[in-house]
Amino acid sequence: MSLASADASLSARSLPPVGLVALVAPYGDDGRHAQSYARLGWESVAVALPDTALPPAHRGADPRGGYRSVLVHHSVRRTAKKLRARGIHSVVAASGLGVDLADRLTRALELPGNEPGTSALRTDRAVQAAALADMGLAAPRSLRTSSLAAALRWAKHADFPAYVVTAADSATPLPGAVCTSTAEISAVWRPQRHAAVDHSGTGDLVIQERISGQQFVVHTVTHPATGEHTISALWAELRTREGVHGRSDLLEQNSVLGRALTVYVRRALEVLGVESGAARCRIAFTHERGPVLLSARAYARTSPADELCEPQAAGTDHIQAAVHTAIAGPVRPATGQRRYVARVSLIAPHSGVVDQRLLRTVTTLPTVTGIAGLPTARTPVVRTVDRATCPGELILAASSRQAVEEDYRAIRAIEAGGLYNRAAS
Repeated sequence: MSLASADASLSARSLPPVGLVALVAPYGDDGRHAQSYARLGWESVAVALPDTALPPAHRGADPRGGYRSVLVHHSVRRTAKKLRARGIHSVVAASGLGVDLADRLTRALELPGNEPGTSALRTDRAVQAAALADMGLAAPRSLRTSSLAAALRWAKHADFPAYVVTAADSATPLPGAVCTSTAEISAVWRPQRHAAVDHSGTGDLVIQERISGQQFVVHTVTHPATGEHTISALWAELRTREGVHGRSDLLEQNSVLGRALTVYVRRALEVLGVESGAARCRIAFTHERGPVLLSARAYARTSPADELCEPQAAGTDHIQAAVHTAIAGPVRPATGQRRYVARVSLIAPHSGVVDQRLLRTVTTLPTVTGIAGLPTARTPVVRTVDRATCPGELILAASSRQAVEEDYRAIRAIEAGGLYNRAAS
């Protein structure tokens, strides 16, 4: 298999121009997969998991959100039989909960997909790190365990300056905890295990060395007919000292750094057995070790901010890029003058109430082209500690990097100058 940039063309097609797709466990996608397929004339059926098979955080979720047709899964044989009777053309994991089942269903239906026997390579941080290391690729040194005692023994033996304690399941949405001592590891162990059980159904955690370099998020799509990997978007992240997301900048793939990340991602996808569909890789880059994969997950998921970025740069909506690649070939970015695109997370330094006048100033800055989840005037906000407590996101886009930088600095200055009025909280 070879890696294609987003402007590569593919002559082979694995799927018909119109068909039926099974979207496995589409929890939390708000019907975005179905909508993207519908734009290309495809129909979809949601394959829902029985409530008893869902982890606590997902129990009671309505699988019909955005889906007119829902099939509840009870066994691979029965589900495959029902899908075959409907004339299914493709099976796609629509969330982390659907990766393993989607692999097994594609095999049962003899459709293009990833090998069921290697699903853990695409869902488990520790398995990913071990597989990459075995093949000579840079990866964080890790231990997968449910035992605090085992984790403390490993940390003492490894003797790293800092560690990350996080869920083994790479699809778990909660951030890992950075620790610099055994006391800190002990303090975060129970809440991290609780979060892991709540979102993935298993309390297994991974403790790994903390890679301190800048982090990048790479969205990829692998064509089901050719196995060719396409980079649809490459984001460079900037975070605060506390680990809160500040901004993500769309990185040019033909830059020196972009090419280095692309080569590494190609090799990593091969090791992880990604032969079809979407994948999202989080990578840290250090001058000493180069790119290091922190985690990978084999499905696409977007937010309203991603959708707002799409008009500025084709491929930034991961679901749309995956659907288009599977049916019509890789997404091709618009030609002409380059657009500098950034996703900016608002950061409230304390709880307060949004100031109407300053909010209007932020949203009318020259490069602001999209607004996602922004609070209305006088809306109470809490101190930002993670993405869940972020007051909203802004999309900045311009033909000049300087213009984006100027407006980014203005946003932070307005936040510091009273966007969140403490006195009125």
